[in-house]
Amino acid sequence: MRERQCPCGHTRSHPEVAQDAEYTLWGWIQLSLLGITPLPERIVFRCRRCQKSLGVSRDPELLRRREAPDSPSS
Repeated sequence: MRERQCPCGHTRSHPEVAQDAEYTLWGWIQLSLLGITPLPERIVFRCRRCQKSLGVSRDPELLRRREAPDSPSS
């Protein structure tokens, strides 16, 4: 199956495609009121140029990587 492309011609792996985390209502409450970084419900791949969605992922490994802050490199 062919990988989805936006009208700009970008795929999920292109640098212009952002991984936007989407949270549940409880996740937003944790994030905004309590200052806790919750596990996202899903990741939406969206082109930064045309704002078209290239799909959604609920892969637990991807969600965990999105939740954890980047560790400083040595």
